[in-house]
Amino acid sequence: MGLFSKSIVGIEMDSREIRAVEVSGSVNNPVITGWGRVSLTDGIIKDGRVISAETLAVYLEKLFSQSGFKSRDVLLGVANQDVIIRFAAFPKVPGDKIHNMVMFQAQEYIPVPLDELQLDYIVAGEKQDEGGSFLNIILVGARKKMLGDFITAFARANLDILEIDSTALAIGRAALCTVNRDAYAVVGFNHDVANILIFNNCILAMARSVPFSQSAAWKNGPEGDYKTSSDMADILINELRSSIGYYRMQNNDSVEGIYLTGFSDIRKIAERFRDAGYEEVEIMQPYTDIPIKNKNNVTVNFSTNVYSAAISLAIRGLGV
Repeated sequence: MGLFSKSIVGIEMDSREIRAVEVSGSVNNPVITGWGRVSLTDGIIKDGRVISAETLAVYLEKLFSQSGFKSRDVLLGVANQDVIIRFAAFPKVPGDKIHNMVMFQAQEYIPVPLDELQLDYIVAGEKQDEGGSFLNIILVGARKKMLGDFITAFARANLDILEIDSTALAIGRAALCTVNRDAYAVVGFNHDVANILIFNNCILAMARSVPFSQSAAWKNGPEGDYKTSSDMADILINELRSSIGYYRMQNNDSVEGIYLTGFSDIRKIAERFRDAGYEEVEIMQPYTDIPIKNKNNVTVNFSTNVYSAAISLAIRGLGV
């Protein structure tokens, strides 16, 4: 098999558009071979959930046709209130016993019956205290009904979903490839959801996904779904402020830097952060070292910040 025999399309979406990147090669040596985005009409996606699987399939077909993707294999990222991320510490056990232990005790940390969820976990290191040795576990659950709606839409478009991942965690992997600090926050956003992540020594210490629609500022703002960059920035700043406050109470650590990743007027949003006192804010630019080999698209229209989650998803797909 050749070096570029495998290619995966990473896809994430919100109520206004679908964004996708095709990556070939391997996890350690990826090559970006295509990208595309297509606008959605109202009533297809709302707050990160599928409303009309049949119509979404039509737009997926349009995206793949316009972008010229060779692969039909997809790694999908989802971000909505049906995705639950929790942090837990379990007694250290041998590697072959971790799965059973996590599945047996996970219900203590998840506020939804486990039989309603597709549950996965990440071992995020170990810690030692007076009680003994513990594994730091990130629990990730997603409601089966929500996942099923996405699977139906992609099947209608003749696309094969290899795996479904959390968009927030995809953004986190992009940050780990980019940022060289001990403790920092990442604010990732699309048109529907704010993702707030805090890292400490390269380990994810906090993750929150908050739909803009739940904010009073959003509800009381201009009519319609299309808010201004100022509206989005103010909500992001408030969510970040509360997240950092909670993190400091739990860990007694400071946050050294703040990194933004998104696409809608991100420079204006960054400036709003600075006006609010977050002078250390930077716009994250992940994956700029990945080669781009594509004949159909011009790179002047390509930004790794806009497509950071999709790139992260596609790279993970190369290892599936």
